[in-house]
Amino acid sequence: MRNKTGYAAAVLLLSLMLPLAAGCKDRGSQYSYREAGITALNEGNYKEAIESFDKAIHSSKGLVGKVDMDILKYRAEAEYLSGNYAEAVDTYDKLIKADGQKPEYLNMRSVSKAENGDLNGALEDYRKSGELDKEGKAPGRLHALLTAGAFLEEKGSADEAMSLYQEALQAGETSARLFNRMGLCSISKKDYDSAVNYFEQGLSAEDSAKVPELLFNQAVAKEYKGEFKEALDLMQKYVSVHGPDEAAEREITFLETR
Repeated sequence: MRNKTGYAAAVLLLSLMLPLAAGCKDRGSQYSYREAGITALNEGNYKEAIESFDKAIHSSKGLVGKVDMDILKYRAEAEYLSGNYAEAVDTYDKLIKADGQKPEYLNMRSVSKAENGDLNGALEDYRKSGELDKEGKAPGRLHALLTAGAFLEEKGSADEAMSLYQEALQAGETSARLFNRMGLCSISKKDYDSAVNYFEQGLSAEDSAKVPELLFNQAVAKEYKGEFKEALDLMQKYVSVHGPDEAAEREITFLETR
């Protein structure tokens, strides 16, 4: 399924030179460790998962084949989910070195770099992925976009973040998560009319059910515009749909006095 690089082809040739019995034994151990790692990963035991994936990789004696690529991807996921972002970056480096600059690797390395504080590196990987994946269909593309954009906003670069979001929108991205991020970015710029518009588009998106905060955020945008009755109606609708929470109840109490 994946094209072999020169490096992968070379190690495949080396693997054929190993004694068959030893190769089968090592491969059996590798699969066992891999399965143990996947089980631990699914259970949220990330440290245990990483240890199992490391054992699986070491059991291959440095050879890099399709199974090893699969294990590295699982390990990178475990490292990311455990908050070991520098280690995740290092693992994606290995994947890219061995398997080439696949857009999905660049996307997730972008996310890991952003979380590790390397925003410039994250943006570089995001851009490079876009060059290789013109349709933006590779796994992790939206995640990379939203993570980089959120960090830009936090650093006070809302205009740059909005440029990223607009590029994605023009390229055909219609996720409710993107519209929600654009709405929040507009609120930070005190462009409340645009914020309301983006939240409305998000609520009309196919995946809107996955972003329950859209309704809450739309109510906040209406409040900032001084449209208190509409904001109250939206906040009450949010509570009726998603259930009460402290922030929503506090907003309702405030809006009822306006």
